[in-house]
Amino acid sequence: MKTETHNGVLTAMRSCVPVGIMLGLAALTARGEDVATGSSSNAASVATASVEAPTSPTAEVATPADPVVTDIIVLTVDKASLTAELRTYPEDPTKAQTLKSFRIAIGKAEGDKLVEGDNKTPEGVYFAQSHIPGMKLPEKYGAMAIPIDFPNPMDMIHKKTGHGIWLHGVDRDQRIEEAKVTEGCVAFYNSDIDRLGSWLKSHQGVVVIADDAGKLNDQAEVQAVKALTDDWMKAWQERRIDGYMAHYAEDFRFERHDVKSYRDYKDRVFKSYKEMTVAYDNLRVIVHPKYAVSFFNQDFRGDDRFVSIGRKTLYWEKQASGGWRIKREIFENRRFEQVKLTAAELALLSEPASGISSDKEKKAPNL
Repeated sequence: MKTETHNGVLTAMRSCVPVGIMLGLAALTARGEDVATGSSSNAASVATASVEAPTSPTAEVATPADPVVTDIIVLTVDKASLTAELRTYPEDPTKAQTLKSFRIAIGKAEGDKLVEGDNKTPEGVYFAQSHIPGMKLPEKYGAMAIPIDFPNPMDMIHKKTGHGIWLHGVDRDQRIEEAKVTEGCVAFYNSDIDRLGSWLKSHQGVVVIADDAGKLNDQAEVQAVKALTDDWMKAWQERRIDGYMAHYAEDFRFERHDVKSYRDYKDRVFKSYKEMTVAYDNLRVIVHPKYAVSFFNQDFRGDDRFVSIGRKTLYWEKQASGGWRIKREIFENRRFEQVKLTAAELALLSEPASGISSDKEKKAPNL
């Protein structure tokens, strides 16, 4: 792998992450849904599909030992105010709870990240990746790092470049006060990044970065994308190929498929099963000024020969006509799990920060 020195840290050529760490990071973008059906193209014609509505957890009587928070967790980064807010994100986002606000530092340059080395913090909807403990990091990243999946599928459409965008600590907490000091990452006080690690679970926590967080999640748009996601799922469950494909943008791509070949592929899949069920749960929708994302757990079963259980993420883009269409579709062989934390853990999150380091002798490198 070709390498370069990036502000004194050895990095992969297209990344500001040290090579040894980059080798340990891998994204799952496997197809993993109703696939592996090529050998079944001569299967019997379509029978009536079994349609299942979204499932909801059964309510239970709480006891003192039960978690007081059980939900999807979202961290919203507001670049304009230099704050990050940790919130629950229930299916009805109007019922979200704010858990804690944090002071942050961001990229040295203004605007959305476009190219490697532009020192800008990206804007969009991302997912936390595997955490990296401080003992495995160069000193400047502080107590912990939580990578995010930049560039995500929408970033790639727009040919954005760069890697190694993290939420991380700092070598000295005074660096946070300088505000715009990183190479594109979001930096936190070390005491805060430690707390975040318990909430933004690897491959579970959602990180939304915006220039102005007040422009996120317009409720009319959230409800519109949720209704479209439900309609897309119902068409899939009922194997209505025209209704299903009506939700895709004309320039949609999936692996080697354009929208036309994807339609042909899905039509063959639909017809390859005598019985087919698709169930889904934990549906959430986030609307960003740049695009919208709906994500959920799915359980696909075809006859007695194929089972796929995992999660699906749909990236939607608003068209010139005003409607939303799917631009990218990602399946992963893991499920979205709600975070469960107790009152004691909430209290720990609410404790005041441990304070700023008094070590003034240590030279602070560029972040």
